[in-house]
This record gives sequence, structure tokens and C-alpha cells, in this order.
Amino acid sequence: MPPHSAKTLFNRNIRSAHMCLDLFDHLPPPTPKLNTRWILRAAVVFVVSAMDTYFHDKVKYRVGHYRFGTLPPQLARFQIPLGELETWQSAHRKGNVLRNWVTAHFAMRPLQSPEAIGDALKLVGINDFWMTIAGNQKRTSALKQSVNAMVRRRNQIAHEGDRQQSRRSGKKLHTIGRQTVVKYIAFVEKLVARIEAKFPR
Repeated sequence: MPPHSAKTLFNRNIRSAHMCLDLFDHLPPPTPKLNTRWILRAAVVFVVSAMDTYFHDKVKYRVGHYRFGTLPPQLARFQIPLGELETWQSAHRKGNVLRNWVTAHFAMRPLQSPEAIGDALKLVGINDFWMTIAGNQKRTSALKQSVNAMVRRRNQIAHEGDRQQSRRSGKKLHTIGRQTVVKYIAFVEKLVARIEAKFPR
């Protein structure tokens, strides 16, 4: 069985969103008593989760290839407790130690905002990430706005029950349609494909 990569794991994770769409398509149309649109909301959460996990994995799989003396500047400044130096000294495969340190550092840190993603990728030698992917300043700005809009929509679902927050809203649900999920899936899959074309390892 071939080893996994950030891309192969992304392919597995994004299936959850596709499966939500398939399930939604096979259920009766939404009614007040059976609001199947919650499946679409779950799909939005799965899409952002797949993207977030992809960037965590991209960092994890790249960082273990570096050796002392060849570290990218950002990784060379990575801080660890002094007590961990013994782990480094005694390790036979030091790349694994480096990978474990960085993985632990990001374990509780989401990689969803363009800023957080860009900063994390600097650790593994990917600088000016968004500009490299987009090609120019205008497309970079548009790409970041699209990521932020998708993550904001995910946060409305995950943190606010997808209910409107204004005083006069009656706490009604935000609207959501199948096309929203289709758009987000296509956006993230295209983004990952562009990244893999530029940074395949």
C-alpha cells in the first residue's frame, strides 16, 4: 500500500462533503417538520475541515524531510522547551522528532484563515504562498476573500447554530442551498490541485 500524503488524505476527507450531497439528493425535499438542509450545513463544515486538515498534513509531511543546517529560516527560529533537546540528541531519525514537535505545536491551532495558513507554510519553506498560487495581487486578494467567506459561513454553522444574530432577526436560520455546497467543494478541490501543482511534495 503506497504511503499517504496530504493530497491522498484530502481526497479521503473531502468525500464526507460529497456523501452529504448524495444523501441530501436521495431524501425527500425539505419541509418544516423535516429540514434536511442541515445535511448541507454539515457538508460545509466537512469542506472546511478537509481544507484545514490538508494544510496541517502539508506541513507535517514536508517538515520531516529537513535536516539541521538546511532548515528554512522560519523553522530555524521554531521554539522548543530546553528539555526537548535530549529527545533530539538521542533520536536516530531526527526528522521524525522535528515533525512531532511541529505537529504538536499545530495540534490545537486551526489552519483556516489565509494568514494562519501562510505563516504555517513558511515553516516548511513555502514563502509568499498566496501570491505564488494566485499569480498576482488582484487574484491573491480575491482568493483570500473567498477562503475567508467560506470559513465565515462554516463558523456561522459551527458556532452560532446557523442562526441570524441581529436583534430583529427572530433568530431565524440563514438560508442555504445545494449550490452553496457544490461551490465550496469545487473551490477547495481546485485550490488543493493548484497547490499540488506548485508544491507536489
